Amino acid sequence: MSSHLPTPPLTDAQLDAALASPADGLLPSSGFADAVMQAVHAQAAGPAPIPFPWKRALPGCIAIVGALLLVAIVFGGWLRRASFLPAHSAASSLPLPLSLELLLHNPAGSDALWVLFSLAIPAGCLLLMRRLLFSR
Repeated sequence: MSSHLPTPPLTDAQLDAALASPADGLLPSSGFADAVMQAVHAQAAGPAPIPFPWKRALPGCIAIVGALLLVAIVFGGWLRRASFLPAHSAASSLPLPLSLELLLHNPAGSDALWVLFSLAIPAGCLLLMRRLLFSR
């Protein structure tokens, strides 16, 4: 059994002296700074990046927003006209899980379930692709 004597803790002055020692400092290899500066100048002299074509993408973005608004309006109107909601209760006063319960446990809600399912599949695909593409 070996007797290992504990080393005394370093003081701040000893630690500062050890870290300030130029003998163990790292020096770049010869020509490193020149190579870096040449790369910086080559990058700066290159052509500017191609800007995103917002003028061409704007109509598509407007169409997507319009389609989403149309789907929301139609779905909201369908919920208001649904025969399984009592006339005295407002659909807006129901919390979302309760309104989904009404859709799932009603024979008329099976169609709505398929609509929700068909909307969830592409949304899930888009979220997965977004996570895979932009998770750098």
